[in-house]
This record gives sequence, structure tokens and C-alpha cells, in this order.
Amino acid sequence: MRLEDVTAEIRPRAPWESIDLGCSLARQHIGSIWKAWALTVFPLWLVLALLLRNHPLLFCLCIWWLKPLYDRVPLMVVSRALFGAQLSVIDVLKAWPKMLVRRIFFALLLGRFSPARSLSLPVAELEGLRGAAYRQRVGLLERNGGEGATLATVAGMLLEVVTGFGLLMFILMMVPGHISAEWASGMEEFFVHDDFSELHAGFFWMLAGVMMFSITMMEPFYVSAGFALYVNSRTLTEGWDIELAFKRLGSRLSELKSGAGSKSGAALLIAALLGMSLSPQAKAEQSSSYREAAEVVMADEDFTIHHKIVQEPVEKKSSDDSSLPDWLVDLFSNVGQGLEFMGIVGNILFWLIITAIVAGLVYLIIRNRHIFKLGGGARNSGAVQPKTEAIMGMDVRPESLPDDIAAAARQAWSNGDTQLAMSLLYRGSIAWLVNSEALPIEESDTEGDCLRRVQLVGDKPYAPYFSNLTEAWVTIAYGKKKLADSLVTDLCDQWPFASNRKGQR
Repeated sequence: MRLEDVTAEIRPRAPWESIDLGCSLARQHIGSIWKAWALTVFPLWLVLALLLRNHPLLFCLCIWWLKPLYDRVPLMVVSRALFGAQLSVIDVLKAWPKMLVRRIFFALLLGRFSPARSLSLPVAELEGLRGAAYRQRVGLLERNGGEGATLATVAGMLLEVVTGFGLLMFILMMVPGHISAEWASGMEEFFVHDDFSELHAGFFWMLAGVMMFSITMMEPFYVSAGFALYVNSRTLTEGWDIELAFKRLGSRLSELKSGAGSKSGAALLIAALLGMSLSPQAKAEQSSSYREAAEVVMADEDFTIHHKIVQEPVEKKSSDDSSLPDWLVDLFSNVGQGLEFMGIVGNILFWLIITAIVAGLVYLIIRNRHIFKLGGGARNSGAVQPKTEAIMGMDVRPESLPDDIAAAARQAWSNGDTQLAMSLLYRGSIAWLVNSEALPIEESDTEGDCLRRVQLVGDKPYAPYFSNLTEAWVTIAYGKKKLADSLVTDLCDQWPFASNRKGQR
């Protein structure tokens, strides 16, 4: 994968904007996706249908359960297409046997019900991570895309349901009225029967066909949306946009050195000189010609404003219903039956949407439960023992720090080791917040996460100091820039935390 070969603009995006990019990517390559799908997923469904020909309800369940295996096909196509590689159907067919069996038990058991499955799928398929490395990587990427992936999952489920019901309504509109009435009655019985064995097998085969159609239509867009969220999360986490900008700048400089850009530069210079050399009279004549051209365009018929006069229809007296033709009476009867069935379908869709909204709210509350822990008396409970010992690879145990942190930092700064001085101050502040303030800082938190947790605590005297300290630490640790001597001196002199390890416990 070469980052400079990417076919879309790489930049930080909001979750819904990333989802829109993924849907556009799927729409652009939907032909290749459906060709690969037809030669991989359809034969799998055919084999399952033959094996379960006497158990149509179990066949429907298998179609739904095996969705993580189908997702690997569109992911393979869109992931290569984003970086300029066009896969042939033969390439997908060759890779399909390995894709089908790779981590099949994890995909169908542990990872099947993950709400962010579309975001974690590229980690397993494209990066090939397993075990603890996989879990750590997914946890890191979900910080910048987990909520979007969950919303994409909910939206994908709803769109599949809507697509399935739309297909059913289309079929019901195409068949004769008495047949559609029987089918509608059978579908209504599906939701009131406790024993599915009482329903006709043909109903389940029809349901299986609707499910296969809905999944084929919607699943490529769901997978591509998750892949776009994955790319956006890596962009935010690893700075892909910055890396790409530097690569393009380096390429441009190389072209200038080789003389490739001299001709274009000369052409631009000549054009600029010609524009500056125009006299005021020439510029006025040029502006007049532009105005005349614009008037000609505006006089065209396409730019003419038309006014539509709407007349109220004249109400006509209707004759007896008995004078209506028989075919018109049958049509009205069928329409009434269809409207009654649509009312049933509308109720089902309503409750599905309510259930999805409630599930999404519960998930967001559980995922962000730390926000509610910071505000009240969570810190006042003396029984809570901090367990965090290392953050971002830095040892924050009190025994790993000197007794007087500010004095040790000042001494390191006097010796010319500014980074060691800032490291002592930052580690000491984190250790005090974790052990004395019982702030729920986790091992995987970044500097920005730690700062947000401090700000959520409320108006504390150490909050402004920690904000300045974080900015200074990031500047010297990642930016590799030199700090002003006065800034380091102020940070050492204004140290607001306990200056010995006993006070940190």
C-alpha cells in the first residue's frame, strides 16, 4: 500500500462525512463488488440451500449469521481501489477460499455481535493482527470512529429492513388481489404464531429470497462505510494527511530540481506579464465584451422565468357507486387491502426504529460512563484503589519518582536536560492525579485524554497548570522544539502537587 497512490482526499473528517465517503467509494466500484459477490457469496448460498432444503427457517438464520464472511469480499475490492489497484474477479476468486476460513470462529462467535464490526474488520483482514495486539489496535481506532461505526451498523440494519419490505410491497403490487391478500394474511400470522412450524415452507423460502436481496444491496455500502471510518481513524491517529502532504511536497521539490517545473513557471510568468501589460482602455473593452456575452446567455430560453397558473378543479357530482365498472370496484378493494397491510408494516417499522434508538442510547451511555463518574462523589470513595501504573509507556508509580519532583526537575534543567525535566514534571503530575486525586486515567489514554479528564473534574487550582504543562510536554516530546528558559522555570516554581511520595499516596 502506497499512501501517495490514494484516489480520495485524505484529511480528518467527521464520522458521517467518512460514512458518506465510504458510500461514494462503494457506489463508484459497485459493479466490481457485485461481480465478485456473485461468484463467491451466491455459490455459498446455493450450497447452504441444498444442504438445508428441508429446513428453510434454519437457512434464513444461516444467511443472516454468516454476514461477517460476506463482508470480506467488498472490503477486498474497496480497500485496493482506494489505493489505485483494480482487482479482477479472478483475483477475488483465488483469495476467496482463504478469506472464507480465516478466523472463522472468531468472526462468527466473539466478533459477530460487535456494534463496531465494520471498523474492526479491516484490522483483522488488512493488518492481520491477532490476540492482544488486535484488541489494543481496535481500542485505539475506536476512539476516533467507534461511535460512527455503531451508528453505521444501526443505519445498515434499518436500511436492510426497509429494502426487504420495499421488495415485498413491490411483489404484492404485482400479483393479483386475492393472492396478495393471502400473502398479507400469512405475514400477519408470522408475528402472532408461537410455533413457526405451522407456517408454510414457501413463506420461509420467500423470506430467504428477500433477505438475500437486501443483504446484496446494502452490505457493500455498510462495509465500505466502515472501511472509510477505519481510514479516517488512522488519519487522525497516525497523521496520514500530514505524511501525504510532505510526500507530495518532496515530489514537487524533486521535479523543480530536475527542471521539470521550469517550463510551467515560465508560462505562468509570461501570462502574468501579459495581464499586467493591458492598458486601461483594453481592460474596459474586455470587460464590455464579457458583459455582452453574459447578456446573450441570460436572454436564452433556459433562463426565462415561467409562471404556472394553477386552476382549482371543478367539483363534479358523482353518480351512484353501483354505476362503476366491476374492474374499478376490484381495484379499490385491492387498494384498501394494500393500505391495511401497509399499516401493519408501518407499525413493525416504527417499533424497529424505536428499538434501534433505545439500543444506541444505551450503548452511548455505557461507552461514556466515565463522564458520569467524574462529576459527583466517585472520587470521595476511599475504597477505590488506583490500578494504573503506566501511561503511554511512562512509569507513574509514586516509588519510581524522586521525593522532591520540582527540585529534581530544576536540577535536570540546570544540567541542560530539558526533556528529562519536563518528563519528571509530567509524570509526577499524572502520578499525583491518579493516586491522590483518584482520577480515572487509563493506560491507553493520550496526553489529550488526560487533559480532558482533568478539565471534566471542574474548577480545580491545578487545572490551568496541568494545561500549560501538557502543552510544554507535547512541544518538547513530539515537536522536538526548544522551550524558553522562563517557561521551564515557572513550571518548576509553580508546581502545585505534593512534593514527596507520601503525599502522592
